[in-house]
Amino acid sequence: MKLKVAATFSEIIEGWRLVYQQYLKSTLIGPNPFSIFTYPEYIGRNSAVILGRVGNKSVCSVSAVLDSSHLLPLDKCFHDELDGLRNENRKLIEIGLLANKSEKASPFYIMELLSSIARFGVYSNFHDYVIGVHPRRAMFFKQFFGFNQVGKSKKYHGLRDADVILLHASGQDFETLAQKASHAVYFEETDLKFENRFRFARIASLKPFLLIANVIAFVKRTFQRCFSPAAAVE
Repeated sequence: MKLKVAATFSEIIEGWRLVYQQYLKSTLIGPNPFSIFTYPEYIGRNSAVILGRVGNKSVCSVSAVLDSSHLLPLDKCFHDELDGLRNENRKLIEIGLLANKSEKASPFYIMELLSSIARFGVYSNFHDYVIGVHPRRAMFFKQFFGFNQVGKSKKYHGLRDADVILLHASGQDFETLAQKASHAVYFEETDLKFENRFRFARIASLKPFLLIANVIAFVKRTFQRCFSPAAAVE
């Protein structure tokens, strides 16, 4: 498998379509007309999408977003816990939208994807990693990447009230374990060119890119409905 930073809008959609397909199979979401799944916070200049490819086909994907505005997707469920980390002057980077084309995710693929996010953290100078996972998957992230649980398990309204726990890993633990040695993260060369990653702000407002504008509007409307006070009561 070869890792690639999504550098075009079509590559972004490739990754988020894998997420959609996996979440739909898991009944975490319902169908939508674009056949993609993402969060509004990932649509911006402070995010990156990584694709894992075998030949010309994308077989897995992961996304990450920097906490530059103190607003992450996980804030909808774990705002107090994340603020606790921010109050410790942590520079957070959220790992999310992890998807694998195969029904049984390869641990090797997951480890490769997370190592790519460690590189994005180093590139961006954000070194505290957070991720929301189902409780039964927590042990994998704790054992292999040095994550620790923050707070209690909660229901995530945006994913049909699935059980989610918040995990956090400091850069020293995560970046070292993700590549087996910190030297690899900081000094080994790769094909991951984060400076060439697709950034929505460059073209999202231009008239010719109507599909991009429609996707952005759809994602924002969907999550406004999911996390409105009325939806939370229901």
